[in-house]
Amino acid sequence: MPAGIPRISGLGSITGGLVEELLTRPKGQSRALPIVVALGARGTGKSALLDSIAERCEEIPHAYLDFERHERENIQPRELLANLAFDLGRHRKQFGRLAFPRLWLCMLVLSAPVELRDRRAALRKIRELLVENQPLEQNRETIVDVVRLVGGVAPAGGFKGWSEATDLLLRGLGWYNRRRLLGKIKALPANTGNHEDFLIEIAKHSRGDDEDRAAVDGIFCDAFLTDLRLAYQGVNRSRRTLNSVVLLDNAHTPGGQVFLRTLTEARHRSGEEPDPLVVIATSRRWNPDWNESWSLLTPQRGAPRRRRPSGHRTGGLTAPSPRQPSEVESDWTAGEDPRWYPWYLLELGTLSESDVVDIVARGDIHPTSRLPRFLYRLTDGHPGAVATLFGASAQLYDSRDPAALRTSLRTGVTAEDGTETTLLAAAQSYLLQDLPAPSRQDLVTASAARDVETLFHKNIVDLRNATEEGALFKELGDLLWLRAEPGEELQYVLHPWLRRILLQELASRADHHPLNWERVHTRCRDFYEKHGQTVAARYHDLALENVAAVVTHLSRPFADDQVEFDVAAAEAWLAELDVITSAPNRLDPAVAPYEQLEAHAGNADGELETTLSWLVVALWIAADPLGDPGETVNSTIEGGFHQLAHGRGRGSILLHERAERYR
Repeated sequence: MPAGIPRISGLGSITGGLVEELLTRPKGQSRALPIVVALGARGTGKSALLDSIAERCEEIPHAYLDFERHERENIQPRELLANLAFDLGRHRKQFGRLAFPRLWLCMLVLSAPVELRDRRAALRKIRELLVENQPLEQNRETIVDVVRLVGGVAPAGGFKGWSEATDLLLRGLGWYNRRRLLGKIKALPANTGNHEDFLIEIAKHSRGDDEDRAAVDGIFCDAFLTDLRLAYQGVNRSRRTLNSVVLLDNAHTPGGQVFLRTLTEARHRSGEEPDPLVVIATSRRWNPDWNESWSLLTPQRGAPRRRRPSGHRTGGLTAPSPRQPSEVESDWTAGEDPRWYPWYLLELGTLSESDVVDIVARGDIHPTSRLPRFLYRLTDGHPGAVATLFGASAQLYDSRDPAALRTSLRTGVTAEDGTETTLLAAAQSYLLQDLPAPSRQDLVTASAARDVETLFHKNIVDLRNATEEGALFKELGDLLWLRAEPGEELQYVLHPWLRRILLQELASRADHHPLNWERVHTRCRDFYEKHGQTVAARYHDLALENVAAVVTHLSRPFADDQVEFDVAAAEAWLAELDVITSAPNRLDPAVAPYEQLEAHAGNADGELETTLSWLVVALWIAADPLGDPGETVNSTIEGGFHQLAHGRGRGSILLHERAERYR
């Protein structure tokens, strides 16, 4: 990214207002806060968002975890909790040092080489650990520190016994949590004689089956939250004026999902007792746990209601659409209790055109130049793509020759492995790395159509990985690459930036490829023609450079002078024109836009056909951000609409209005 450009843009409502709202403690009290999850596909600025929040929270207790770094290590939730507690417990000037005695006691038991097959030996080992002040965890306080940090007075010789430490833990855990862990024990450790059983059972269950290990993780999370609540009470209440913060990156991983589930379950068990913890996570995959638990509460009444299904489709279900950064301010009204629980989902990934203008301006490019609009149209506001392309196109941009931007995607770059490649190839490798190679090729083929309906038609797409119909569709939804297009029928389309990259790959397929550009678009055209979807068929005709078929279709409303071209007819015709001329192309970027216009529109017969031919081709070229960055064909479009409007009845006013857009 060029020097001086911030890593994130357009997210001030999150890094500013939302974080401030989450940190506050009205009347010095904790309140029930949701886990905030920033959702977005690859390159949408999720990690950069956490970096920005971490900078803001530098002076308060905060911790950061990247689940992708820990995924290969297969670290359990209890170990991740220890990592978080270690960072939260660092000394901060105002807040002092947060103590986690119950959590460290649990860690002590698990880290000790206790012989579980011999109860007498296990008891002896635990007593030795406590008496000899063995460290709770590497680089952490000793057992004596545990007592001292919670306000107890440690005797000069260390612990008087294991019962004192165990009492400390048990006082922080509810009856239900102890019963869940010790379900196989007839008597709970209600007296001194049974305390050692409690500690031994923690160690035993941690080595048991999945259910046992999950129970132990739950106990650790209970201990963690209990310690945190108590750290904000008593004499520390007056100086700990802001909540602590935990930042969880890449929580879409299996370990991340398990950790979030463990945390939400622990919060649920706490009932009416909230904790002073702000949790902000990121995910580039939809979490099935959100299908049922993600709901919007009506602020006026506080009663739950489901949002109208839209947004992401996963697993055959249409999940509620996450909130947009622009909605944060209205969702969180200062001074009111939050109406979101246990989740608050935010969707990242779309910069506004004004955001792109600001980015370009900070890079010493005049904001009124054509570059911001070019970047916005090419990427559809994808943050990572805007940053990368700005770095490449800023070197190419010349206000006297905007057409030079047409080669932006072919700019040479250095890949992560050090090899030389093109920006196009690097973008494709980056965006598709979550999909297996066969699925990537299927996706390239499917990108020919406007929506992803082709993924369900094997006579169009020869699915190479067709384990089940719709599998790739579901995977794309889970990876947040699908968008819902509202209309008479809900349609799902690929993210425009991803589709643009895929179409470039489709265009590069060799002539001998069984699913090259011409064969795929021909299949699509014939399929839609057979099913009576004429406009979709003409869309693919234009992709095949069959301008004559498009002109024949679009000329029909003007062919009969006895039928008035009224407003309704004009609206319908313009809608069809917009769909058809949005077709993709594989025109040579080395050929000037006007030369391409002449080559594809110059052979029409008749005045009407000639006007339509030039108008259609000019719109087709202009619809592609790489087609005509210098807008050299705009005058042709303007003139075409005006000429077509002459003598066309009341609908002509709409054609004249459309022409003004290209003045």
